[in-house]
Amino acid sequence: MSGKKLRLARFRATRASGTRGAVIVPIDHGLTMGPLEGIGSTAQIARWITSPVIDGVIAHKGIVERLADRGLLSRAGVMVHLNGMSTLGSSPNTKERLTDIETAVRLGADGVSLQVNFDGSNDAHNLSALGRAVDEAGRFGLPVLAMVYDKVPCTDRLREVARGRHLMRIAVELGVDALKIGAPTELSMIAELLDGFVDDVPVFLAGGSLTEPGVLFALARAVMQVGGAGLCVGRNVFQHPRPHALLAELASVLEAAARPSQAPADTGADVCELALDPFDFAVPSA
Repeated sequence: MSGKKLRLARFRATRASGTRGAVIVPIDHGLTMGPLEGIGSTAQIARWITSPVIDGVIAHKGIVERLADRGLLSRAGVMVHLNGMSTLGSSPNTKERLTDIETAVRLGADGVSLQVNFDGSNDAHNLSALGRAVDEAGRFGLPVLAMVYDKVPCTDRLREVARGRHLMRIAVELGVDALKIGAPTELSMIAELLDGFVDDVPVFLAGGSLTEPGVLFALARAVMQVGGAGLCVGRNVFQHPRPHALLAELASVLEAAARPSQAPADTGADVCELALDPFDFAVPSA
């Protein structure tokens, strides 16, 4: 298990302080959606991926290899994405396994990820994919990040939270080391969704579709205030007209949100600290 902890810790090695939540940038969208602006070529990716704010990158094997060849992955943690499906296909929610753990190891990955979209018809496929990935990655000491999405429409808040928590629990039961989930309908629901999970695994909130920076920053504050590990945000980084500036401001927001709030000095009240981030593993110096 020490191997997993050491590798997970690499996704926080670039942070400026001990309080900032992680910023992981997935760029696996090309397989699913095509050559989006910002990741249309390695040259486009090179314009923003060098930001010191980025703690980790998630990509498919071909992109990892090309970026590594150009020396663009030397300072951030790297996860090879194991599965996927094009939106051109008839069942885009059922992600198929596209590579193996040995390939991720050969590419120098610090971990692997896979996405499971539960649409009500593919539960067995998703559970099998999760269980298999955890078992295989465990033999190499590689941590597994599961991107868990509920694609069944929910109009009721209680049902949305209950389904989300059940799907997250499935991933934890099968041994994943970290979770990425989509933002709920309302930010106030994040505390209910993450309750208890943050004690056992780091939980990241997805940035979602391109939106205003203020919306992204509100999401960052909300996840950090309930003990989340940070954000796993792609399109709102690489599709932004000024990615470096956006990332710098996001880092400031995450750090401010994670900082323990201080009680007024004249009240005698205890300092109120936020929940501990389970992703924040202490790695002894050599």
